[in-house]
Amino acid sequence: MSTIEQIAIYGSILGGGAVVYAIIRWVATRHKRREDELTHEEDRLTLRVLEEQIRIVNENVEKIERDLEIGRIYTDGLSSAPPPVFDPFFEGTKLMTEYKWDDAISEFQKAMKEAKGRQFVGLYNLIAICYYTSGRLSLALENHEECLRLARQFNDKEGEGAALGNIGLIYRDRGDLDQALKYHNENLKVAKEIGLRESEAAALGNIGLIYQDRGDLDQALKYHQEALEINKQMGRKEGEAQQLIAIGLVHSSRGKLDEALKQYEEAIKIHRDIGFRKGEATALGNIGLIYKAKGDLDQALKYLEEALKIDKDIGYRQDEASGLGNIGLILKAKGDLGQALKYLEDALRIHKEIGFRQGEASDLGNIGLIYKAKGDLDQALKYHEKALKIDKELGYRKGEASGLGNIGLILKAKGDVDQALKYHQEALKIDKEIGYREGEASDLGNIGLIYKAKGDLDQALKYHQESLKIDKEIDFREGEASDLGNIGLFYQDKGDLDQALKYHQESLKIKREIGYKQGEANSLGNIGLIYEAKGDLDQALKYLNEALKIFEEIGMTVQIEQTKRNIERISQQMKQ
Repeated sequence: MSTIEQIAIYGSILGGGAVVYAIIRWVATRHKRREDELTHEEDRLTLRVLEEQIRIVNENVEKIERDLEIGRIYTDGLSSAPPPVFDPFFEGTKLMTEYKWDDAISEFQKAMKEAKGRQFVGLYNLIAICYYTSGRLSLALENHEECLRLARQFNDKEGEGAALGNIGLIYRDRGDLDQALKYHNENLKVAKEIGLRESEAAALGNIGLIYQDRGDLDQALKYHQEALEINKQMGRKEGEAQQLIAIGLVHSSRGKLDEALKQYEEAIKIHRDIGFRKGEATALGNIGLIYKAKGDLDQALKYLEEALKIDKDIGYRQDEASGLGNIGLILKAKGDLGQALKYLEDALRIHKEIGFRQGEASDLGNIGLIYKAKGDLDQALKYHEKALKIDKELGYRKGEASGLGNIGLILKAKGDVDQALKYHQEALKIDKEIGYREGEASDLGNIGLIYKAKGDLDQALKYHQESLKIDKEIDFREGEASDLGNIGLFYQDKGDLDQALKYHQESLKIKREIGYKQGEANSLGNIGLIYEAKGDLDQALKYLNEALKIFEEIGMTVQIEQTKRNIERISQQMKQ
């Protein structure tokens, strides 16, 4: 199990349309009321200042929603508030764009002292968003729940829907998928009742993401396609592109990498047509991850660097950090650990600066992977423990399970298999509780490897078969191929080379079907070693040379050297 490597697609696509509407309505009303009164230049100047402030607020809200993908910002009633409320509201949104979350909260709390009625709904929403973005999920939940209570008290259905959707996001982050689904379904119901089609599409998309987390890809696809259709009907090109990316993720999970690639390329075309550069960068980043999954690291790097350049150009720091992290992982796969560490440390620095603690935990875990690859297990353990501490503080249970799994792998590498087993079992318990079936399969596979290391091959086989069963059920073909390979290694250890060969060949077949080049090369290498053990050195060399060719094509330095050593050893045997 590895730490998070995915570029974020969206936390929620509950958009800012209502915010734009409220602002335009406020300006128009003010114009009508005051146009006969404006006889002095001072009055006209005052109105121009107010209009400029409203324009800036609008831009700030749009930037925050697009940049940080943090859920729905709902501010109806604040744009037309009197100065004691509007002024701190204006200053708070400005501070949010500067990632000064506590300062922004102070401004919104100042506005609360003079606020009335529905204005409280928007202010609690904004405070909750600040807590959410800085990783304080409990405080975010508390404020969103108060926002929901007040929205219902004032019969503010739009505010109610925003709160329900945002609460759903927090429960998903915590890994409580049942609660997340409940709130997103309630949000969907409200959106349908009041005819907010944009919010309806967003709720459908978020429900689709929950089904993806559960491994129910058919249901996920159904909801994303419904959301896609609504966005098409409304002419919402940005929402259409977002759902294409989500559908691409479903295909990617199924190992249908070419189909995923097709969806991402459609999304890029839309984003370029509408000039939405952040969306373009997101799609480019996901294409990079497809090429990584295919094992084409040079192509992956090309797309990720292109995405990073856009994110830097437009100043979207969270995605910039995500891009740096993904490039770091590509460089790790290529064997350039020094450069990989540099990129991951840059990602960590940005996440700390903007207060995004979930990203900070991810970076710490990935830096731990670099130190593990370097052989510095103590440093690796230190970083994974830091990551785990943050994920526990955030209540981010999926990250907690990942962290426990990574610590288990370090302890196994250190030879402490009993402690390693304990950590993998804790990870398995969490992934079962939160319904994250892909993680559950990964945990079972890791436990199987522990039993293999302990010499209990029958238990190892049992766990690998359980992992294989889940991966087949959720149609996670890359995981299925990995499970088959692990079962092949089990039979190698038992000396049953014919059975081992059968499983490695099945694994190889899937990897070729899904275009997973690195995995294909690994399987070819394992098959070559089986032929060596069977004494068929010509066949062994044939498979190892095929593996070497792929490793050279995709630029995997460590594997190239290892395969060359195997080829040299067998060549020497043939000369004897």
